[in-house]
Amino acid sequence: MTATRTIRTRLVLTVAGLGLAGSLLTGCAGTTAALDPAAAADLQDGVLKVTSAAAAGDFLTAQTELGTVQTALTAASAEDAVTAARAAEIQTAIDLVGADLAASIAASTPVEVPVETPTPEPVSTPDEGNDDDKKDRDKDKKNDEEDSDDSEDIDTPTPSVTPAPATPETPGTDKTGTGACEKKDDCE
Repeated sequence: MTATRTIRTRLVLTVAGLGLAGSLLTGCAGTTAALDPAAAADLQDGVLKVTSAAAAGDFLTAQTELGTVQTALTAASAEDAVTAARAAEIQTAIDLVGADLAASIAASTPVEVPVETPTPEPVSTPDEGNDDDKKDRDKDKKNDEEDSDDSEDIDTPTPSVTPAPATPETPGTDKTGTGACEKKDDCE
C-alpha cells in the first residue's frame, strides 16, 4: 500500500500545483501567463482522472490518463499556451507519476515462478535371454514363493510329540492277560 500512498501523494501534489498555477495565472491578466487558463483546465481535468484511477487501484487506466495529460502538455507547449519553464515543471511531475504507476503495475502483476519438474530416470529392462534362462527364472521364482510359504510355518511353532516311556513287564507276568502264569511258554 505504500506504493499507492506515494502515487496518491504525488498525484495530489501535481493536481494542487496545476490548480495553484491556474489560479495565479487567472489573477494576473495584465502580465504574460506561464500557463494559459484553458490549457490549465485541460491539464487539471486529466490529472484528476489520473488521481481517481490510481486511488481506485486501477493503475493501467491511470497510466492511460497520464498519457492524455502528456498529450495535452505537448499541445499546450506547441501553441505557446505554457512557458518552457512551467512545461518543464509539469513534465517532471508527469515523469515522476509515470514511474510510480509503472512500479505499481509491476508490483501488482503476479510473477509466475517456474516449477522444476524432475526428469524420471531411464528404466533399463533386463535382457530376456533364451528360453532356458526364462524357465530357470520361473523355477527360481516358484521356489522363492514356496520358501516364503515355508517361512510362515516356521514362525508358528508346533508342539513335538514325545512317546511315553514303555512300562517294562515284570518277570513272571502272564502274557495272555489271565493273571496266572500256567505254562512256561505263556510266561515271561
